[in-house]
Amino acid sequence: MITCYLIQRQNKENLTLSPYLDINRVGHWSEDEQVVLKSSGMLTKNQRDEASYALYAAIDFSVDRWIQNKQYIPRLLISAAVFTASYFFLSLVIRDPVPMVDELLISGGLVLLAWNYLAKRDTRSSIAQRRRYELKLRCGECEQEIDEQLFAVEAFLDEASSEDSLELCNSLALVSSEPLKPISYEGSNETLKELGELLAHYLRIYNKSLYKTAVKVHNQRMQRRKNERLAARLFHQSMQKRLDIGLLALLVSLMEL
Repeated sequence: MITCYLIQRQNKENLTLSPYLDINRVGHWSEDEQVVLKSSGMLTKNQRDEASYALYAAIDFSVDRWIQNKQYIPRLLISAAVFTASYFFLSLVIRDPVPMVDELLISGGLVLLAWNYLAKRDTRSSIAQRRRYELKLRCGECEQEIDEQLFAVEAFLDEASSEDSLELCNSLALVSSEPLKPISYEGSNETLKELGELLAHYLRIYNKSLYKTAVKVHNQRMQRRKNERLAARLFHQSMQKRLDIGLLALLVSLMEL
């Protein structure tokens, strides 16, 4: 079963988390795999459409990367053949005062063109189109399931986003005596771990800087040492609106489970 989550946020874009962003799993789902979209309450039509659009975009992304990885070796061999053929052709046909330089530059340019062309061709191949269609077809028939425990995750995220930024940054960097507030989740701990993995996948693709910051904060917290420079840097980035401090706090909390 493919389990997806819609995490609603106040005054910010909702989060649609799904395993579709994990390209290692794209080729393993069956055609009749059941898809479930979990949320804290009934979704409006706009929210459901928003979630569907996000899931379709994730499918497009993962299928493109999956087929490109699958065709990596053939694409590499063809590109190498293009470079070799063009280099020897230019070396024998074109005589110039500076040998090798022009040949290498032109051959390198042809390789880039060939690589990009082959990559785009792979994403439009029948294999990719079929896989994309199968996943989107099942995704379009997904069942909505209400999990009221997700309210706790949404509440934590909204409270962290509205909390005093300086205090939260100090808590994350272990500078403050106030520990990071836990997620008041009464459901299965496995669900929270799954949310953490899906959120990490999401941020690795859509917000790499925040993911790297979360890993750095998590590693620092595992060492149980306060880091005032880290707290100051987090606060500075938060004040400049370059860091979603609430989302950072959520991911760090989920990583510590």
